[in-house]
Parts: sequence; structure tokens; C-alpha cells
Amino acid sequence: RKNYGIRRLLEKVPAVRLLCQKPQLRALIEPILGTNAFAVRGIFFDKTPTANWGVYWHQDLTIAVKKRIDTAGFSPWSVKEGINCVQPTIAILERMLTLRVHLDDVHTNNGPLSVIPGSHRQGIWQQKTIETVKNTPVNCLVKSGGVVVMRPLLIHSSRSALKPNRRRVIHLEFAAEKLPNGLEWYEKYPIFANS
Repeated sequence: RKNYGIRRLLEKVPAVRLLCQKPQLRALIEPILGTNAFAVRGIFFDKTPTANWGVYWHQDLTIAVKKRIDTAGFSPWSVKEGINCVQPTIAILERMLTLRVHLDDVHTNNGPLSVIPGSHRQGIWQQKTIETVKNTPVNCLVKSGGVVVMRPLLIHSSRSALKPNRRRVIHLEFAAEKLPNGLEWYEKYPIFANS
């Protein structure tokens, strides 16, 4: 069976953990999160002619944790593929970073990531408010091997490809601090010697 999206990529594919430790990626992470940064989530996306989906405008608002511990500012809770997920405080989301490593060229016809520049600086948006700004997007056109660096709070989407061909992305999320009240990141892999 073909997998068009694989969650828990850091756990399942050790080579992805090694990718996070590459100097080229660390050079993108360190100036923003410092040398205490670690990888907390990996997802593989594979758009193909037979798996050609679009994603509505949204922000990445949840994190995966090992165990549910009710904590002030952490809500709502959900379970995805047996893993506890929760929306953390805005302060935690503001201090996270996402790197999207592109394995194929991305052009205007194959469903590129579209973003609303600067939207991550304005906190969590209500869906009806997102609808009012979605007419100012920028498409992230990237060559194979290129990396898009973004904050999880950046409003983003991608439409179905007009000319479907393969568009594979390794989506990696990073943080640099412990969670409060005994909560633990579900995936936590060091990328620097001291993390």
C-alpha cells in the first residue's frame, strides 16, 4: 500500500533524525532557536497524480505529547494515530520553527505551499479572519533540495496540483524548551551536542 503521508517520521526513519543534524539545517535553526533546539515532529508528504489533495488555509496549532496531563493553557486535546495531541500556549507555538525540505521541484502548477507573509506575528487567527486575508498569498516555489523555513503560526495552505506530478516534502518541526507540568514532547531528538 502506498503512503502519501507518514507521521512520526523521526521515530520511524532514523535517516531523518540524521538529516536534522546536518550542518546545512542546523545553520537555519541555530540563529532562531539557539543550540538547545531539538526536533519534535516529522511528517512526510507525497503529492502524486493519484494522491492530489488540497489543504485549506490554516495554522499549525497542535503538538504531540507522550501522555495527556491536563495543563492550564493546553486545550483542546485529541488523539491522532494513538498519539495525544494538544494545542499548547501561544508562547510555545511562537518559539517553534518548521523546516520543509523539498525532494522535488515545486512550481505554480504542482500545488505549492502558499503563505500569508507576517501572519505568524499576529497570534492565533480565527478561521473567519483568515478568510479576509487569504487574497494576499505568496507561493513558495522551491527547487529540489531547497528548504522553506517558517513558523507554525504562519497562515498557509496548498491547493491541488493543476498538472499533477510528484511533490515530496519532509516537514520537520523544532522547539528548544521543555513543556510545563510534566508534559513531554512525543518525539524529541537532539540536533546539537547540548540539546
